[in-house]
Amino acid sequence: MFTVTLYYNLLHNAEQLQTLSQQTSLDEFVRLLKLYLQWPEANFEQVQLFLAKQNSLPFCPQAEQFSQCWQPSAYQAKQKTIRWIPAFTKPVLPFLEEDIALSRQSLLAQFIQPYSDVAELLAQREKLPPIQPALLIFHWSRCGSTLLSGSFMLQPECKVLSESMLISDLLADPYWQPQQENMLDLAVRLQGRFRHAEEKLVIKCNAWDLQHWRVWLKTFPSAQVVCLIRQPEAILASHEKQSGKHMVSLQPALWHQLPQNLPLLEYRIKVIQLMADYMQQILTKKKCKILTYEQLKQTTPATLAGLVNITLTIQQTGHWLERHKFDAKQRGVPFKAATKTALEVFNTNQLEHIRQTLTPVYQNLVELGN
Repeated sequence: MFTVTLYYNLLHNAEQLQTLSQQTSLDEFVRLLKLYLQWPEANFEQVQLFLAKQNSLPFCPQAEQFSQCWQPSAYQAKQKTIRWIPAFTKPVLPFLEEDIALSRQSLLAQFIQPYSDVAELLAQREKLPPIQPALLIFHWSRCGSTLLSGSFMLQPECKVLSESMLISDLLADPYWQPQQENMLDLAVRLQGRFRHAEEKLVIKCNAWDLQHWRVWLKTFPSAQVVCLIRQPEAILASHEKQSGKHMVSLQPALWHQLPQNLPLLEYRIKVIQLMADYMQQILTKKKCKILTYEQLKQTTPATLAGLVNITLTIQQTGHWLERHKFDAKQRGVPFKAATKTALEVFNTNQLEHIRQTLTPVYQNLVELGN
């Protein structure tokens, strides 16, 4: 029992956790762990068994102190639980899931894997530091959203949550529908918490999060909003090469409004129509910026930084411009335009159908943006 109490204290102790997170030697990691648990006589097998047992039990933390060192990594819908990983590194990769995967490689994350009941965390929501995002990025996918969010990652004062699956999964669970605003607020307070001297939070939503735009805007009314779009035929051609999750029918369905038995291309056309409709709805409720893919590429770094009231130095401007030369989704890889255009991907009838159906809704949004 005494060891369990020390374990609970350890998981709230920033200094000890930071030290453990830096260890790459298994022997040194175990030595320190035994020291913190005041268990010098334990062998490696005993430590393993103890941690395995703790990892199998729900952990109810003191959320304010605990979340200084831990961030939620995944939501388990069946169990209504959240899993945690250490939060000692700032997200810098194109997608948050990539940062989470990297964090899981540490010895600390491999040996200590807490999970908590969401309901118990929700009860502590107001004890956590409030977070108001400076910018929300909604998009159709394949239209420059990763380029934009990655640019903000260059700024030390910015923290970027790029396509958080945890947030999307919580919003998609009908169980939390009556508390959806509080649930979104909780998730952002936990995952978006400033731990590295940041001052501004930028959230790039998943494309299918557009269907929850009302919850986002009601929960974070002061956030600036930018909507990114692109010529539909170019988006559809891109998904022919590598399909995004929201562009295929799934069970459970990402888009509850759409029939799941449509031919693939028709389904994708319906998805873009739906996303366009959501963006038009946003415009009726909030002033926001609409940018096409081409407009985004032509917009100066100073203008983009101004979305969150940041003034760039000459050096920082250079960093933004340099980043734009590289693939937004593959760090260090020079940008290369798509090898196949819509004219090469679709036959004449398909292309005509795409243009007749989607060009009017695209042009309408362009005009609204102007």
